[in-house]
Amino acid sequence: MMYLSFKVSNFRCFQELIIEKLAPVNLIAGMNNVGKTALLEALFLHCGAYNPELVLRISTFRGIEPSFKIESGRTAETPWDSLFTGFDPAKEIELTGKSKTAGYRTLRLRILREPLENPGVSLFIHSNQGKPAEPLLSTDTDLVLELEYNEAQRKGKHYLVVGPKGIQVQPFPPPPPPIPAVFLAARGRISPAEDAERFGRLEITGKQDVLLKVLKTVEPRLRRLSVVVAGGVPMIYGDLGHGRLIPLPVMGEGMVRLASLVLAIANTGKGVVLVDEIENGLHHSVLYKVWRVIGEAARTFNTQIFATTHSLECIRAAHRAFRDSGHYDFCLYRLETLGKSTRVIAYDQETLEAAMETDL
Repeated sequence: MMYLSFKVSNFRCFQELIIEKLAPVNLIAGMNNVGKTALLEALFLHCGAYNPELVLRISTFRGIEPSFKIESGRTAETPWDSLFTGFDPAKEIELTGKSKTAGYRTLRLRILREPLENPGVSLFIHSNQGKPAEPLLSTDTDLVLELEYNEAQRKGKHYLVVGPKGIQVQPFPPPPPPIPAVFLAARGRISPAEDAERFGRLEITGKQDVLLKVLKTVEPRLRRLSVVVAGGVPMIYGDLGHGRLIPLPVMGEGMVRLASLVLAIANTGKGVVLVDEIENGLHHSVLYKVWRVIGEAARTFNTQIFATTHSLECIRAAHRAFRDSGHYDFCLYRLETLGKSTRVIAYDQETLEAAMETDL
């Protein structure tokens, strides 16, 4: 699946945001606090579609561990309060994406409170053990987040329930996500074990040289890669000709970042990879080569890319890389705040070329 357009309403800083004519590789730019990361988070939720628990996971992308504040036995604050524009939970979040194969899919997120505040609401946890169904909203449950999805061949609702009994998703388990998606946070810790597992999947299919080829653009001395289990933790090691293998993190943040990016693309065929501040850890001198391999990997594995950047050098490198490749399957989008609204300015090849030439 590949997104053709995406619309966001009442999510984070966006009252409404519409992006049309999305490309296979999309780079999002703009000033601080304009909503670049928020757009990636909205796309991540939309890819997951049926799983309301993903709202907890996106907090960790910003380095915030999900927590719940309880006052007098009631849940006073939740990690999802900040998802609603203006922190107003009375509003409803709506995310709509369009693809060529699946058409439109709309997700709506809303908070349901106790039955007294929602007359006529009747939700139940269904038992599979012959026991009578239990009310979902009860005096023991303080807050419920409802996720409603509607697409061409499926519609329904799932609930994230928070209360003294802990956190539950109902009905459980939710269906698997319709779109494989990986989110690479700007400064989040990258799991060596997760990268090693993804590299192992490439080895199974005989495609491990894809990663080696990419990493050699940054470290030409690299001869081969291997997964080594040290201290019970699998990790990718590399041979730099020193007579022993070296852990990839020892070679620098840029090597780890680039490896994680390529492994995510290669393991998310027909899916989406979301990368916050893609230039992090990468020297400006290698950005052109990095974008060349990103474009090649995205085409090889049929993966759509959404990335954010603060760097003009990164934008220039991406434009030159896709122009020189002969496959300009790339578009730059600049987010700009106007009062309480946010607009999107798209730069295709011709527009971006003109902007680069005139130093705009």
